[in-house]
Amino acid sequence: MDAQLDAIVVGGGIAGMVYATQLVDLAQGRPVRVRVLSKAPVQVSSSFAAQGGVAAVMRTEDSVEQHVRDTLTVGAGRNDPAVVRLVVSEGPALIRGLIGIGARFDANADGELDLAREGGHSAARVVHHRDRTGEEIVRVLHQRMTNTPGIEVMDGQRAIDLLVDGEGDQRRCIGVRAVDMRTGEVVDHFATHVILATGGAGNLYEHTTNPPTATGDGIAMAIRADVPVRDMAFVQFHPTALYAKKSGRVSLISEAVRGAGARLRGADKRPLMTGLHPMGDLAPRNIVARAIHHEMQQHAMPHVWLDASPIGSHRFAAEFPGIARDCAAIGLVPGRDLLPVMPAAHYLCGGVRTDDRGRTALAGLYALGECASSGLHGADRLASNSLLEALVIPKRAAQATLCEGLMAVPVPSRIQRTNQLASRTLELIPRAMATLTHTMTMHVSIVRTEEGLHQALREINHLDRQVRASWQRRRWSADMMDLRDLLTVARSVTASALAEPDSIGAHFILHGIRSA
Repeated sequence: MDAQLDAIVVGGGIAGMVYATQLVDLAQGRPVRVRVLSKAPVQVSSSFAAQGGVAAVMRTEDSVEQHVRDTLTVGAGRNDPAVVRLVVSEGPALIRGLIGIGARFDANADGELDLAREGGHSAARVVHHRDRTGEEIVRVLHQRMTNTPGIEVMDGQRAIDLLVDGEGDQRRCIGVRAVDMRTGEVVDHFATHVILATGGAGNLYEHTTNPPTATGDGIAMAIRADVPVRDMAFVQFHPTALYAKKSGRVSLISEAVRGAGARLRGADKRPLMTGLHPMGDLAPRNIVARAIHHEMQQHAMPHVWLDASPIGSHRFAAEFPGIARDCAAIGLVPGRDLLPVMPAAHYLCGGVRTDDRGRTALAGLYALGECASSGLHGADRLASNSLLEALVIPKRAAQATLCEGLMAVPVPSRIQRTNQLASRTLELIPRAMATLTHTMTMHVSIVRTEEGLHQALREINHLDRQVRASWQRRRWSADMMDLRDLLTVARSVTASALAEPDSIGAHFILHGIRSA
């Protein structure tokens, strides 16, 4: 049997790495054992793919008050004001901390941070590394984590359920059941603290900016363990993904491109956002996404246009090299050519309900990053606040776990180790996945109707019955695990949307209109 772990972190993105490294640092030499379970290498995470940057107040002409106000405005007042103020206030010090361990953020000719402006922000406050900010933060954190004694990283581990001990008020999370995707072995991992940092669930939809690993694992595990979630109705669609006919992951065109001067244009090439919002092309994401959706519906076109000519092709290639490469792959030169763009599922604003230290309603269980709902985002996320949250809350969670103590948790005398991974995917799984993503895209997307939500819920329940029967027969596969979790999250998103009678933030519902 393994020696007792102090913490198991499920997910190896920025939030999970910050927690693990901060826990060891804050322990100040006391022996700490942390195991990080990750489905895939961090290079395929949402953290690594993050383009825009980290929103933080880094100049005297900006203020915490302005950042708080912008966050509350975009979140439509559904945020927790205390959490918003805390995260915004603590963020700048953590940015300086990243710089201190080697993070290279863009600077101007005077050596000051070159801050970008994105949607919903009243000031330029987004710290960035060209259009690959997530990659840069991952680089320094991953280097630090792999060089920190006491942290064990295990890739290829697919968590499937939480292990819970006790009844009623005495319930406590004592570990995680996971599948080693290389061997097929199912193993129970036990620890004093379990930290979910599994990311979002963008693969609920036909088009998403998220990687294939974004299948809602942590949220689904929490739901099955009767841990409360909140704000699940609020799915943010990024307005400007590069148009693609095929379903699946699409290339993101950062909001910073519009911050640098690019403009959205409609079917007749007119400026799309003129007169629709005082902030124009940099209005909150839900407003811009709905404007694009409306234009596409009105003119029966699969995309609108993004005009980057105000930036120019040379400057664009210098400031957004990754995006320029993505465009070049389909024969387009940003700044010279109009870019076809469409909204795509981007970020789940809700998640496992936590306090400002990542603690959930289940003792021993924490949730961080996109799989959590700390109260920061409310009904819609302010651009680049996600990486900010992934720096601030994990540090506080590490402090909280140390305050609770690194006491050993009683564990069962026998650890389950069985080989149950199916050698091939059942035929029903790809069909069911396609049905689920189509259903969510049609009925639980940018614009919703009550009839459509009920229809989606019926389809989700039907699919879930099929999958549950196969799961109980232990005919497991990687696709089966993903579908099981996505169905759990889909039901939560849809039911939460039905419980929201009025349009707010990323939830927009049309009343008295029959579903398409």
